[in-house]
Amino acid sequence: MRKRYHEVARVGDVPPGTGIPIALPGDPECVLYCTEAGEHFASTALCPHQNERLDRGRLEGCEVVCRRHHLRFDLRTGDCTNAGGYWLRTLDVKVEGGSILVGVWEDD
Repeated sequence: MRKRYHEVARVGDVPPGTGIPIALPGDPECVLYCTEAGEHFASTALCPHQNERLDRGRLEGCEVVCRRHHLRFDLRTGDCTNAGGYWLRTLDVKVEGGSILVGVWEDD
């Protein structure tokens, strides 16, 4: 297996302070976020608590807040910062030449 990066958007496609749904090979439901500071993060699309869509949540700094029960997830680590026992799968993001790329593990 190796990590391959896929272009999912261009810089400026995601308004600061929001997240948009994206699809990746093997994981069709993910979210690409852009913080107010212009940092990009990606995660799976559903809150691990009760499967609420996180692209409908709100961003506060580097945390996404689920709109249903207000669980907070640090997009740098996936850790739930206000409740135990929950973790969000995050994905590697990099920006190259105006393209936003998200890394996923794929078979060779």
